[in-house]
Amino acid sequence: MNPQLRMLRLEVRNDVEACLARIDELAAVPWSPTSVDPNVHARVAMILHHAYGAFEAALARIARTLGTEPTGANWHRALLETMAMDVPGVRPAVLSNSLLPGLRDLLSFRHFFRHAYSVTLDAGRLTTLRQRALDVRAGLVTDFARVDGWLAKLSEGV
Repeated sequence: MNPQLRMLRLEVRNDVEACLARIDELAAVPWSPTSVDPNVHARVAMILHHAYGAFEAALARIARTLGTEPTGANWHRALLETMAMDVPGVRPAVLSNSLLPGLRDLLSFRHFFRHAYSVTLDAGRLTTLRQRALDVRAGLVTDFARVDGWLAKLSEGV
């Protein structure tokens, strides 16, 4: 039994559950692509930001624990990209390549949102991003269930 890997499983599960809860919250927000309500725009943007943040926290925990955490100015992008790669002798791919386009868009928005101090949020762009988050949800469930199974076997020394 490996307590560090057991803890990793719990922490990743919590992060993924938080991400999925935010995506579910996003689906429940009354939304129209023609929305002009800045409060609804801000709510959708905040939910997108938090959903990606929880997702990225799960990836970062895995990478840090397994010694594959990227560094440098572009570490967010590198983390996303490398988690779709199989690292022989270390870990399988965490993410399916098919999820990367949507996740790249969500990462870009998260960066924009964190630094957008005086911009008006665009309803069309939020519509696209909202749909991206909804579209990747099922794939994230599948991918993280697979990774959890791998971590379970690893933590038990199977």
